[in-house]
Amino acid sequence: MQPRFGHAVLTEDDRRRLRDRLERLGEQKVRLMSGVDCVRYFGNWQAAELVDEWLEIKDAERQEQSGLLRRLFGKK
Repeated sequence: MQPRFGHAVLTEDDRRRLRDRLERLGEQKVRLMSGVDCVRYFGNWQAAELVDEWLEIKDAERQEQSGLLRRLFGKK
């Protein structure tokens, strides 16, 4: 994180490393850790926002997959 105007700012490298960490942890662990104390486990408020965005993307992917599976294997 780079200090900017007295506040820590996430750089693109920080964001990439955080996304990699989230992928390694998996959706369930990230959801649990962010529910307990997101800032404590992942960093500042910017990291918490990035975690929320990542979880929204994972939800959208899961809904898209379930919709595809339903179309492929659903009763006709």
